[in-house]
Amino acid sequence: MLNDFERKILRIIVNYAGQQRRIPRMDELENKTGRSRARIRESLLELERKGHIAWGDTSSLDNIQILQAWEQEPGPVRKAQPAGSAVKYFTEY
Repeated sequence: MLNDFERKILRIIVNYAGQQRRIPRMDELENKTGRSRARIRESLLELERKGHIAWGDTSSLDNIQILQAWEQEPGPVRKAQPAGSAVKYFTEY
């Protein structure tokens, strides 16, 4: 599970890549988050460890690839409905 700052960094990267067609530079991330380079780098490494981004050459942010744009939350388990229950709903109610 991502912490708030990691989630914020991921959202910024995904949105920026979608709108600007490139990954934001470090100074842009500093400006948007208000955090230090060290804290941003730490969060990016954690995002890579958790499988949200791939960052082969950590010397530049240009090498970041987005693998998973959002966090997968385990949702409630749905119970399978018997076949025909949807039809029954529309025909009997």
